[in-house]
Amino acid sequence: MNQFLSNKIIAGIVAVALLVGVGVLISSGDTSSTTRNAALVVATPCTKPGQVTKVSKQSVVCATTNTGSLWYATMKAKGKAQACKSPGVIRKKSKIVWVCGVVKKKKLWQATQPLPPAVVASITVIEPGATQPTPALDSTQVATPDVPINADNTVLADPQIPDDKIVTQVIEDVTTPTVAPTSTTSTTSTTIPLTCATGGTCVIGDTGPGGGKVFYDAGATKPWGRYLEAAPTDYKEEITDERATAQWGCFAVLVPGTSLEIGTGRANTKIITDKLCIGTDTRPIAASIAKTYNGGGKTDWFLPSRDELNELCKYARTQTTGTSSVICNNSGSLRDGFADSAYWSSSGYSEYSAWHQYFNTGPRYANFKSLTLYVRPVRAF
Repeated sequence: MNQFLSNKIIAGIVAVALLVGVGVLISSGDTSSTTRNAALVVATPCTKPGQVTKVSKQSVVCATTNTGSLWYATMKAKGKAQACKSPGVIRKKSKIVWVCGVVKKKKLWQATQPLPPAVVASITVIEPGATQPTPALDSTQVATPDVPINADNTVLADPQIPDDKIVTQVIEDVTTPTVAPTSTTSTTSTTIPLTCATGGTCVIGDTGPGGGKVFYDAGATKPWGRYLEAAPTDYKEEITDERATAQWGCFAVLVPGTSLEIGTGRANTKIITDKLCIGTDTRPIAASIAKTYNGGGKTDWFLPSRDELNELCKYARTQTTGTSSVICNNSGSLRDGFADSAYWSSSGYSEYSAWHQYFNTGPRYANFKSLTLYVRPVRAF
């Protein structure tokens, strides 16, 4: 065999070996190059926010979401491309989801399709160090390519058109049902449970949706709700930020219709404030203070009824709550900043008196509405 043929044979063997090597790299799950990224599909994890590539002729962009970075399918947009600042960031304008992508070293907004709820629900987050899967392209997960409808860069550039939503962490269109994010290991997916503050089950002492402490659980949902939470602090003067007292108000005025039972505090408060009563001084009365409180962004706070106040007293003194017939007493130490003094309820007694309770000793009395006592707003949910 001459030298020329030997060299050709050797070159052929080397070429085959190189091809085999490339095949091994691609099949190994290494997805660091554009060629290997072709194995990734919409809604699967990506590693470089803002990266733009193609999956089976479908352009995709890597977006930052609250389950990690995920691929979104892009679509054509009319008009001149608009610059963006942070690769992977997502915004929504005129119902189009835009992702900041890097194209030829330029940061430009990419028009994309939101992830369908069914896909979002099945997303598995890959733990660091775990092998990333390379699933086959699923046509049900990918937006129709090259669809320009409603995706208009002119709209995106117009400052007179407000954003539907500016976000950095979304995984689906805001018009679709919210799906709880998942937290997983490399092989197991589990749903993050709701907390008391986000709609889950509460126990006494939990922080409620309004930022206060849950002090009463009815055990089941009632017409007024199930739980009661108390504001984290007593009423304070706006200027001095010092804890202050207030009158019940409506002295010498009959306020009919207020009740004693749990679940009636909100209605009581409305009855009092609708009466437009005032105190003997210029300061706001207890019911008005509670009603205008907006802790946690909630606007449904109220002055507790007599029995609701009794449960709050028991909670404040670290006693067991839940049984209305058990009256608060002086055992246990006060917590959560409650005063060693008396608080108003929203339950009236007569033209001249209303119910209040002593948190230092426990008993409750009907006394003059002109007394200045402490106020702790509560809310039901």
